[in-house]
Amino acid sequence: MTGAREDRFAELFRAHHAAVRHYVIRRAWPDAVDDVVADTFLIAWRRLESIPRDPLPWLLTTARNCLSNHRRGAVRGAALLGRLAAEPSSPAPDELERVTRRDSIVRALARLNDRERELVMLGDWDGISSRQIDATLGIGPVEARARLYRARRKLRTALDEELGLPHPEPIHRSAHDPA
Repeated sequence: MTGAREDRFAELFRAHHAAVRHYVIRRAWPDAVDDVVADTFLIAWRRLESIPRDPLPWLLTTARNCLSNHRRGAVRGAALLGRLAAEPSSPAPDELERVTRRDSIVRALARLNDRERELVMLGDWDGISSRQIDATLGIGPVEARARLYRARRKLRTALDEELGLPHPEPIHRSAHDPA
């Protein structure tokens, strides 16, 4: 059955690649065209069984959505560059200090388990919201926020220890203390 699926996709690709590409060319920057077309057909491969009999409108809608995602990513990237350009420049740390800090961060990340590391990377490095994290990892939104909070706290503690910084002890309240 895999051969039939591959044949069906190959036929779909041959029949509609040019139309999808032309659609994207008219709407995207030249350097984005190949990525958007590839994303469109990747989604088509994944959802091949749910593509309607007349696949071109579905493919063009998918291409439009991929273009929107690509544009949002470009806007976020431009905003980040703008924020970085607006930051006051500070003297660059010497190479030894930079390498030491990087190694400390790597060691601190290594102290997290795989799930915690994935949460921190999704949330802080990839910029994924906790709502999107819950969908990505298949957990509830409250659980995603709580796990992300705990993972960040664990990473902060590990990084403080790696860098030799004091880390405040958590405040423990007794049942008799006012809140």
